[in-house]
Amino acid sequence: MFNERIFSIGISKFILNGLNDDLLCEKIKEKRSTKAGLTYGERDLDINDPVLQTLNEVVTKQSAEIIDGVVASSRVKLVPEVKRVWGNHNLNADICIPHVHRDSFLSAVYYPKNTDGTIHFHCPWMDNILSHIPISITESWNEFNSSYYEYTPESKTLLIFPANLMHFVIPTSGERYSIVYDIGVKHEHV
Repeated sequence: MFNERIFSIGISKFILNGLNDDLLCEKIKEKRSTKAGLTYGERDLDINDPVLQTLNEVVTKQSAEIIDGVVASSRVKLVPEVKRVWGNHNLNADICIPHVHRDSFLSAVYYPKNTDGTIHFHCPWMDNILSHIPISITESWNEFNSSYYEYTPESKTLLIFPANLMHFVIPTSGERYSIVYDIGVKHEHV
């Protein structure tokens, strides 16, 4: 086993209480029901909608703490900038394909309701290393021998992770509502 870690991929998980999750689900369904086969941008929610205000504040605050930890400098202050927010209900074909959010620094996903939806994360870099070891011989998984991580968030869960971390969801037979944020960074004086 390696005795020192030199790189790391982080993810933050929070349980949020006090949000009107029923109303958030209605906002998502309202957008979804406007027409079939929605494409990029058509599921976008209004960032200034009062229903999103508390969630926006939590996402921005937690993103700022992550950014401060990554920057690790008192001389430079970078702040999060919400670039886009949208809703998903159950199956949307574009979230079932492994993808990254190329124009963002962080991604945030809030699940106002989730009965069995699972998000999968994949680190392709690890596959290059692990390709030399037969997968069938592995008996216990850890961060040094796995390129794959899955998480089934309970309702009220907020996840924040690097936007370039490959991820996807699989179809669910239950109910999965999510509100997704693309978060960039900007200098506070810009």
